[in-house]
Parts: sequence; structure tokens; C-alpha cells
Amino acid sequence: MDGHNDIGHTESAVTLRDVSKSYGPVKVLDIPRLDLARGQIVAVVGENGAGKSTLMGVLSGTVTPTTGCVEVAGRPLQPGRPDHAREAGVALVAQEFPLVGQMNVAENLLLGRRPRRAGNRFVERLVFDRPGTRAEAGALLAEVGVEGVDVDRPVERFPVPVRQMIEIAKAWGHRPVVLILDEPTSSLGPVEAGNVLDLARRHAAAGGAVLFIGHRLDEVRSVADRVVVLRSGRLVADLTPAEATEERMIREMVGTELARADLAPPSAVERTTTLSVRELTADGLGPVDLDVRAGEIVGVAGLMGSGRSRLLHTVMGAQPRTGGTVRFDGADFRPRHPADAVEAGIGLVPEDRKAQSLLPAHSVRWNVTLATLRRISARGVLTPRADKEHARRIVGDLGVRLHSQEQPIGDLSGGNQQKAVFGRWLAADPKLLLLDEPTRGVDVGAKAEIYGLIDAAAERGLAVLVASSELEELLWICHRIVVMAHGRVVADLPRERFGKEVIMTAAAGTRSGAATRGTRGKAST
Repeated sequence: MDGHNDIGHTESAVTLRDVSKSYGPVKVLDIPRLDLARGQIVAVVGENGAGKSTLMGVLSGTVTPTTGCVEVAGRPLQPGRPDHAREAGVALVAQEFPLVGQMNVAENLLLGRRPRRAGNRFVERLVFDRPGTRAEAGALLAEVGVEGVDVDRPVERFPVPVRQMIEIAKAWGHRPVVLILDEPTSSLGPVEAGNVLDLARRHAAAGGAVLFIGHRLDEVRSVADRVVVLRSGRLVADLTPAEATEERMIREMVGTELARADLAPPSAVERTTTLSVRELTADGLGPVDLDVRAGEIVGVAGLMGSGRSRLLHTVMGAQPRTGGTVRFDGADFRPRHPADAVEAGIGLVPEDRKAQSLLPAHSVRWNVTLATLRRISARGVLTPRADKEHARRIVGDLGVRLHSQEQPIGDLSGGNQQKAVFGRWLAADPKLLLLDEPTRGVDVGAKAEIYGLIDAAAERGLAVLVASSELEELLWICHRIVVMAHGRVVADLPRERFGKEVIMTAAAGTRSGAATRGTRGKAST
């Protein structure tokens, strides 16, 4: 296939035989046989903890199977050897990107294979061709549909959606036989997500194989040639596109029907204003005008780079404000640091929970009680008994599935980690809850539970501001949706005007475009 590794003359790009993985007495993966054909996109769906991550780890060499063997293009894969997996043509785009934050984009994209300048052998080993590196990095980003990124800028300075596309470009640059995409669109807007799906189709059309792990079932149906369902580590269904209806996939994943009608549309509310933003500006943001009332769930929609996350981080004090005013709970509010916002009664669930919210190596107990340590301390002294009892109530109320409070929170599934983060902030009784991609990387069952938590929080009078790249999510849970483009609010839509076309039209508007008609409040363009 053009520009990619030779996948041999066999029709099968990947074959797994009798592959299992056990941790002590617990078997987390048990697959007698699975084949990925060349030219095919195979989607893998399942609840958190179903075995998807273990399967990816076995294929990419980061997990050593207990039994069985894996073949790539007819050649055995050495178990537990990521370097051998890469050489064999396996490229993984992980949900938690293994990028080096302090290195620039070009260095990350070509890490370990940067172009060298021509010359004698000694010079070739020491002198890298930096202009060539920049040029190749720019070309790779263009191939995956990313324009205008400064490749000399450190990766850590970019928001999560841009880092996601950089990681995809990095994997694409290896010209793999097998491209594994783990929730590749979870932090992307509709346009960028479409680019990733097109990339998967291009790879398959060129003769490669794609393993697509996804929770957005509409995307799975749109891109997959086959849908494999995992439950409790076992392959329980292998569906054709015609068989893979949303209802069938959910039934196979959870073993029963999951009614979407569990969460009723929110009713209209008329309450006091909790958050009032006027002419707010920050780096890459504004001016923004926005109000959120007590008991109201306001969604923030927009394409990648529209300013959704920047808005939440600026309100939280994690990004410096350069202008404008913020009133919170009836008083002027100017946090110098996120700790000031927490003290005032604001909680933030960020989009990158592992980097921005959790300490993965520390216990569940320690992570869930972080925001309420002062409250449970007697005269400044925290007793182990009080801490454990408080953690027990939090994880119990939120239904977090775990073996022990003392196990590292990084060992929990993504859905349970996210519920633990919600529990931390809800236990602090905030007046405003800021949610950035609140269901990123969680399964359909956990999504329904999180939606219920958000709905219940609003019913108790919390003001909720939720930014999400999933339009269905915002349409489902919000009273009102504001649409952002180029760092500004371009539309403010009441529930009766909700619609994907209306939102996308506003989000894709140019700087000079007029604000969507019928908006409420002041909409800047």
C-alpha cells in the first residue's frame, strides 16, 4: 500500500489465537480467536472494564498476555515488546497521549526518527536536520487535517484537542499496518472528528487495518465494517454494520436493554444569577458575555479552538484574565488562583482528568477527599477515621466501583475515575460546577449515571456550565446552549431553538458573520 509498511500477501493483518490475560485469579481478557482483515475497520465497543484497554495493550506490546499468540501480517509478535510491535507495523493512538510536554510539536512527531543532515557518518549521528524536521512535521499535520499549528511550540502549551491531533499525526507518520485508535474523537468537535474518521477510512482503503475503540455509537456505526463487542473480557458479539444498531450494541455491552428515557429533559427555571460575565477577555478568549442561573445547566458548544475550555479555565482562575468583569454569587470575583475559586464555591471537572484532576498513583480515598479536607478536620487535625468515613460516603453515593479505598485511583476504569472526580466536587457543596468534556472516555452506562448526577445537581440549585464536543450530550442535558467561535459567544439558544444544524451553522461562522438570530442576551461576533 502506498507509503505504508508492506502487510504481506495474507488477507489477515492481525490474528489473535487463544489470547488471555489474568491478574492473579482474575481473568480480564479471554479471546479464543479474532482476525482483523486488511482493508477493514473493526470497531471494538464495551463498557469500561470490558477488556478494551487490555486488548489494545496486548496488540501494542505494552501488556504481556498470559496465554496465546498474536500475528501481524503473518509474523508472530513478541509479547510485551512495544518496540517490536512498532517495527511490525502496529501504531497506537492512546486516549492518554504519551507526548513529551516540554518538547516542541516537531520533536514529538518525529521522536526517534528525526531527519539527519547529509555528511560523514560521525556528523550524521550528531547533527539533526531541524529545517527538515519542521517541514516533515508540518506535512504530517496537514495529512491529518491540521493547519496553522506552530511546530516549534512546546506541546504542553496546546489544549487537549490539538494534542489529540498531534498524537494521531505521530501514529500516522509511522505508516503502520495496523492503526489502533482509542477514543480518537473524544475531545474533538464535529469537524475535527470527521477528519479522524476520514483518516481511518483512508488507511483501510490503502490496505491497512484499523481497530477503532469508541463510545460514540453513532460514529462507530458510520465508520465500522465490523463491530466487536466485549463484555467482562470476552468477545460476546461480532456484528455486521446492519446488525450493529445502537440498541443491539448497548444490549450486548450491558447484557440488557438500557433505556435512554431515564433522564427527562430539564424543565425551565427562573432563579437568581449565580455567574455573570461581562466583556471577559483572556489569551485567545473574548470578549464574552454570559449568565448562568442557579439550577440552570448551560452548555458551551463550538469547534476545536473555539475557546470552550479557555472560558471555563478563566472563570476558575487557572488562566489569567486580561479584561472584563466576573460576578459570582452577587459579588465581584477575581480569583488569583484556582484555590480562590474553590474557596468561593466553584468546582471544575477538567477534560484531561489524569493530568489536571487526579493523582493516579495515589489512593481513591486521598483523591476523593482533596476538596473537603478542611471540612472534615477537627480544629485543623484530620483523623484517619474521619477521612475514611468521608471517602466511603462519597464513593458510595456516586456508585464508584472499586476493591478498596486504598487502591490507586489510576487502577479504576475511566468511568469510575470520572465519577470519583464528580464525587470530590459534589461533596464540597459548590454553588457553580464547571464541567469540561464530562463524559470523555466513559461508556454508555457511566454516561447515563453522570447525566443523572448533573441533573440532580441542578435540581438542588447548583449552576452548571458544561463544555462538550458532543452535541447530542448538550442537547440532552442542557436548559440553554451558548455557541462559541474564535473565542467569542456567537449564539445563545434557549431549549426550544435547539438543533444540530443551528449550532453547527453558528459554530462554523466567520469572524464577520452575524450572530444567530433569536439569541438571548448579548452575542458577540
